[in-house]
Amino acid sequence: MNTRFLETFVTVANLGSFRAAAEHLNVSQATVSSRISSLETDLQVDLFDREFHATRITVAGAMILDKAQDMLATERKLRMTLSDPSTAAGRVRLGLVSSVVHTWLCDLIEEVARCYPRLELELTVEPTPNIAAAFERGALDMLLTTDDRHDETCVCADLPPLAMGWFGPEGMRDEKLSLADVVTSPLITFTRNSRPHANVLALFSDRGLRPSIVHCITSMAAIARLTERGLGIATMPLACDLAGPGICELDVDAQLPPLPLYCIWRRSSDVATYKAIADLARACAERHQQPRQTPVKQA
Repeated sequence: MNTRFLETFVTVANLGSFRAAAEHLNVSQATVSSRISSLETDLQVDLFDREFHATRITVAGAMILDKAQDMLATERKLRMTLSDPSTAAGRVRLGLVSSVVHTWLCDLIEEVARCYPRLELELTVEPTPNIAAAFERGALDMLLTTDDRHDETCVCADLPPLAMGWFGPEGMRDEKLSLADVVTSPLITFTRNSRPHANVLALFSDRGLRPSIVHCITSMAAIARLTERGLGIATMPLACDLAGPGICELDVDAQLPPLPLYCIWRRSSDVATYKAIADLARACAERHQQPRQTPVKQA
C-alpha cells in the first residue's frame, strides 16, 4: 500500500475538501482524486461520498482513519530513526593505521560509546596498503588512513594531520643535531613505502643525504622499544602515547612534514552513521594537534 495515498486520504478527511488537500499537499486536485480512487480500489470500499459534489467521509473511511494516521506516524518515526545516527545500532568495521592508535583512538572510542551506545566497533590495525586492500574487497566499512581516495563510490574527508618529530633515547636529550648527524645512526621509521617513510627519505634527499641503515617497522610500539634501547633515531607523532621517560624528542635542524590523515567510507545506506563517526574523529584529531616544540637549550 502506497503511504502517499494514505497521507492523501488522511489530509482530505481532516480538511474536508479535495481542493484544500491538493493545496496542502502541493499537488493538483486531479492527483488527489487519482490517489483516493487507487486507494479505494485497493481496499475495495468507498472512502468518501461524493454525491452532490460534497466531500463526506463514509462509514468505511471513518473506520480506517485512525489506523491510517497511526501508520503514517509509524512511518515518520521510522524515517527519523534512519536519519538520526544517534540511534545507530550494529557493527562498524573500522580499519586504521597505528599512528591513530597511539594518538587519539582512545578518545574516539570514548566519544562513540558516549554518543552512540548501541554501536559496536570492530578495529583492524594494519599498514595503509593492507587496510586499503581490505576496504576494497568489502572487509572494512571505514578507514582512518594516511592515503586519500577519491572516486564516485566513496567519501574521503580530510582530518587534521599529525605533527611528526625526531625521537631518541633519554641519553640524547639536550643534544642539538643536524640532519647530517642523524644519517650516521640507524633510522627507525614506518612501513616501507608508507607516507611517513617516503616523507623522511625525501627530506634527506633534499639535503643530498642518504641514511646508511633504515629499519622499517609496522608497529609503533616496536619503534618506541627500539628507540628506548638506543638502537636508532625514530620518527613518530609528537602526540604519541609511547614517548615515555626512556624516550625524548630530539632537536634536529630539519622539521619533518606532518602526516596527513583521511577518513574514508562508502556512499551507502549507512552514510549518516559513517559521517557521524568521521565528525567525532575530526574533533578528536583537532584536540591532539601538537605543534612542534623546540627543546630548550641548556645554559
